[in-house]
Amino acid sequence: MVPSVSDRVDPLKPEGGDLAPLRRRLFLVTAEDTPDALMRVLGVASVQQARLRALSAVPEGLHMAIRLEIDDQGDDRAQVLASRLAACPSVRGVGFGWRQ
Repeated sequence: MVPSVSDRVDPLKPEGGDLAPLRRRLFLVTAEDTPDALMRVLGVASVQQARLRALSAVPEGLHMAIRLEIDDQGDDRAQVLASRLAACPSVRGVGFGWRQ
């Protein structure tokens, strides 16, 4: 069984102020380690018009840990992106929150 990725993100919204335009969402995706897994995840982000700011993908055993940082587009858009990522073939888990 794949460990939950929700434990690795901060679910609390950061304080407002001057840093509001710099807010980013962090999505942690666990996917099967297949040749097309990363491209499938990026395809979903692209279709959802997420502005990608940072990306890392690291194999972990039989799985791949994918970390996406995107510009914040609101809670509703984050929920939609998370649900679309979760429905993506080869994705086994999705967690999201705020980048610290």
